[in-house]
Amino acid sequence: MRKLRLLGCGVVVAGLAACREPLVVDNQNQADKDRTLATAADLETFIGSTYAVAHQGTFGGNDGLQTQLMVMAFENVSALANFGMGPRGAIPRTPIDNTPNAAGDAGNLRDFNFEHRAARMATLGLAKLKTVVIGSSPADPKNARAAAFAHFTLGVALGNLSLAYDSASIVTENDDFNATIPLSGYKDVNKAALAHLDSAIAIVRDTSAFPNLPDLWVKGNALTSDQFIRLIRSYKARFRAGVARTPADRADVGAGGIVDWNKVILDADSGLTADLIIAMDPSAGWDMVWVAQHYATGSANWHQMSQFILGMADTSGGYDTWLSTTRFNRAPFLVVSPDRRLPQGATRAAQVGDTLRPGFRSFYVGTSANPGRPFVRNRPAGLDQPGDPFGISMYDFYRSRSFFSAARIGPYPVMTAAEIRLLAAEGYLRLGNFAAAMQRINVTRADSLRGNLPPLAGLADTLTAVPGGTACVPRVPDAAQNFRKSKCGNIWDALKWEYRIETMYTGYGMWYFAGRGWGDIPEGTAFNWPVPWQELFLRQEAIYGRGGLGQPGSAARGNYGLFDGGVYGWQ
Repeated sequence: MRKLRLLGCGVVVAGLAACREPLVVDNQNQADKDRTLATAADLETFIGSTYAVAHQGTFGGNDGLQTQLMVMAFENVSALANFGMGPRGAIPRTPIDNTPNAAGDAGNLRDFNFEHRAARMATLGLAKLKTVVIGSSPADPKNARAAAFAHFTLGVALGNLSLAYDSASIVTENDDFNATIPLSGYKDVNKAALAHLDSAIAIVRDTSAFPNLPDLWVKGNALTSDQFIRLIRSYKARFRAGVARTPADRADVGAGGIVDWNKVILDADSGLTADLIIAMDPSAGWDMVWVAQHYATGSANWHQMSQFILGMADTSGGYDTWLSTTRFNRAPFLVVSPDRRLPQGATRAAQVGDTLRPGFRSFYVGTSANPGRPFVRNRPAGLDQPGDPFGISMYDFYRSRSFFSAARIGPYPVMTAAEIRLLAAEGYLRLGNFAAAMQRINVTRADSLRGNLPPLAGLADTLTAVPGGTACVPRVPDAAQNFRKSKCGNIWDALKWEYRIETMYTGYGMWYFAGRGWGDIPEGTAFNWPVPWQELFLRQEAIYGRGGLGQPGSAARGNYGLFDGGVYGWQ
């Protein structure tokens, strides 16, 4: 049995082995899908476990795409070779070398396998629901709940694949599980994902007395029908916007893009009103495994925040000095900012102390009135670490500290209300409704417990600078000064700042999937992954890579001067 035939012949997980080869004699000691899912209780439990597998495919292993996604978009900075971080974060960008034992090889495959596994599990569940009744009768709403949840997981899994890879298999409950399912392009995979999410919504709406989801299905969340629909629509908004590979793709659909922003707005405005918080427990299969190494700073060199991105909040002039210095002579500088989500103080000692101030809380420890400020710490000087001067800083992400201290057992957000609200804001901005966009940006920007920045008001174009004068946030590299000095950003830059600081280290590839569509990732960055070589090999198809300067599947020159001769400052 060939391992990666599991796309065509089912999934080998949770005791299932639906794959056959010629001359294989049935082994009654090895469970098959018919016997494993024969009872209603087993089938319901199986379907209820599918979203956990999709979650594991994105956050459950360090050697996956998430560590690569973060360094490629400056959400994280690390020069370690571990898990593809050093190679993927290197500047100038190098291609994703999709050959055996190349850098990031295992990670390139992991998400592909897990998301297809979750999708196949969902289709197996849907197929069995045609013959197995959950509850007292076919009309029992538990049947509808199971079907809706299976469609939900199938949509999430396919959606994740459509964001990350250029192609994937669109599996369905009507497949011949012994056949190899062909690969489809990411746009078609994305459409299939949205269709299954729509199917889930339709089932919920058509079912009277739709029962709450069991707490274990989305761990810690016994979602009502309304809450479940809001979660589904939030995923739809994420997938609709995130599928774009280039700024042209993400542009207003009227300008030839592939994103229908009217639909993004409808989904986002009907989406989450509070963060989706998972009750993580690694022993139960719910993990945010990145945090296991998150605080391995200093000589471990696992993590630090990007000086280039955090510098956009600086109002002291340090960012301009840093930008005007040649690349390899740059040094970390103190980011002095009025944004309360960053440590406050005009000295490093003051900022270190601010992280430990009375009342400090990390993610969701305490009340919603305390969002875990500051989100970022200025680490003690002895924990500084080396790296490319373009990236290294004094700063680490800090909101997950209590979660780390609790051995990754406890609440952690995987989708924030801010993310969904700001997707709506982007849609309104692209469609010219500046008032609606500003209202949504200001929810976090002007909140005294979060940004505490001057609210956006009266803006009617994308040229006018954000308010704040010499203390404006954000500041961005100025093309008119060859990116060697900064200027006050516009409403677009304000939206991006809020999106980055509110979503960092939460959802899957938050900065990367948005950044490629905004044109904010470095020139030459691969804008998706190829089908892993292992899968291509078994399909007897040509192996290919993606990305690299001037190569197919890579980002062109974009915003902020992230290219040779721009902000890098080679000379």
